[in-house]
Amino acid sequence: MSISTLIGSFWHFLGLYQKFFLRCLHIAIAILVITQILNSNGMGFTPTQQVRSDLLTEFFTWMHIAIGIALLCLCVALVVYCLATRGFRYFYPYLWGDFTQIRRDLKTITRFKLPESEPRGLATCVQGLGLGALSLVVISGFTWFVLWRLNSAWAVDMKDIHKSLTGLIEFYIVAHGSMGILHFIMWRFGKQ
Repeated sequence: MSISTLIGSFWHFLGLYQKFFLRCLHIAIAILVITQILNSNGMGFTPTQQVRSDLLTEFFTWMHIAIGIALLCLCVALVVYCLATRGFRYFYPYLWGDFTQIRRDLKTITRFKLPESEPRGLATCVQGLGLGALSLVVISGFTWFVLWRLNSAWAVDMKDIHKSLTGLIEFYIVAHGSMGILHFIMWRFGKQ
């Protein structure tokens, strides 16, 4: 099986759950978030919070800022799209005390099966947590950027908050990505 066949099959698999716009947005955000995690290692600041003056550090720092601003826009589009098409309760039913589908999904897991993505279920709750984690990271990053550009004394604290919150999205990418790949593998090779 070739890589292009596998990618095409994965694209088709995502299409079973997501419309074309959401698939494109989902993949763009995933690629940019992973890029952000990787390029953050090349960022650097002086003790006075100026970008270190070597070319590579400046490149990675401004690249991180530019992608971060793009991610803020894409995150807003994703949150608005998801909540407009599905509603708040779809992703956060537990806030209303609704655990019915979550319990069904947990029972399915205890039988060593993966539950399907159902409204108000475990998968959609995890997606809701991902929307929240992504929102926290991009908002804190943008807030840091604004405070930094204004030479605010709060900029250093906000940068630390942003770095800490990034751990949420790193964990989410690994967990959500692993489950998505596992579902894809079961779908792809289970149908043969």
